[in-house]
Parts: sequence; structure tokens; C-alpha cells
Amino acid sequence: MQAALILVLALAAGDGATESLRTRDAEIRAALPPEGEQPTPAVKRRLEAIITRTIDLKAMVEAAMDRHWKAATEAQRKRIVAAFENRFRKASTNELDGYRSTSVEYRKEVELPGGVIQVPTRVVVKGEPTDVTYTLRRGRDGWRIIDIVIDGVSTVANYRSSFARIIAKEGVEGLIRRLEKGGTTAKNSPP
Repeated sequence: MQAALILVLALAAGDGATESLRTRDAEIRAALPPEGEQPTPAVKRRLEAIITRTIDLKAMVEAAMDRHWKAATEAQRKRIVAAFENRFRKASTNELDGYRSTSVEYRKEVELPGGVIQVPTRVVVKGEPTDVTYTLRRGRDGWRIIDIVIDGVSTVANYRSSFARIIAKEGVEGLIRRLEKGGTTAKNSPP
């Protein structure tokens, strides 16, 4: 299953974590153009905004960079987050066609320490089921996704591995350049 399509399903805001995922799912479906029609640039921007605001991209990047986050300068951190968000926005709207026929079964929430909630789901795209667990944390803007586990593989862990490899060879500036060019997608992960 395409990770970007799964990320399109990764949405949050509202009262409970599961309800916020359902609400945003409905918001995305409502914003999609009619079947067979390509989204206009305005519709793409709207969809990107809906999707992006529901994921705590800074938290994902910070966790993925691990110890390298603290070593990075504030300017580097801003560039990394901006480049990651830009890539995320583009990737999140590349696979919208399959979204209309996608079904999601929400399972019982699991409360973790620190106010973190996991929402296990079963996502079915074109008859193919995939287990997806969204990890959310409530902030002042509502529930936001901080990790997505697809068939047992953490998006953040995948990025952590990729980022560490790049930083070891090219440094933080090398990672930033790759993100800005769009050249570091972790296997089975978002953008």
C-alpha cells in the first residue's frame, strides 16, 4: 500500500482522537473533486492544508533526527521542518484517486503515558487490508499525529534510520539539501 495514501488518511482534530480522525477523513472526502476529475491547484492546496495541519511534522522530524536535533542550529531546524513539510504536502496529494474507494475500520483507542493515544485501524484500499496505527498527542490545536505505524513499521523509526545514515555521511546540511531537493524518502514511510 502506498504510504502517501495512508498519510492522507492520517488526520486529526476534534474531541477524541478517533473522532478527530473520522472528522478529518470526512473533510478530505468532501474536498475531493468528482471522480475522474483532476483536482485544480486550488483544490490541491486546500487538501494539502487539511492534511498538513493534522500532522505534527515538527514532532516527527525532531523524533526522526533523534540526538541530531539538539545539535542542529535553530536555522537548520527551521529549514529541515520547512523542507519536510513541503515534501509532505506534495506527496500527500499525489494519490487521491484511490481515496474514494478506501475504507477505514477504527479500533479501540490505546492510552499511553504522557497523554498520547494510539488509534489502531484497518485500512482497505482496492481490497487490500493494511493495519495502520496512528499515534496522536493533543495540543492547543487539537489532536495531531506524531507517528504512523504501517503493518508494524514506524514512520518515525524509518526516517530516523534514513536521517542518521545521511547525517553520518553528509552532516545535517546534507540532510537539509536532500530534503529540499526531495531526495530522502524512507522505505514504507511518508514523503
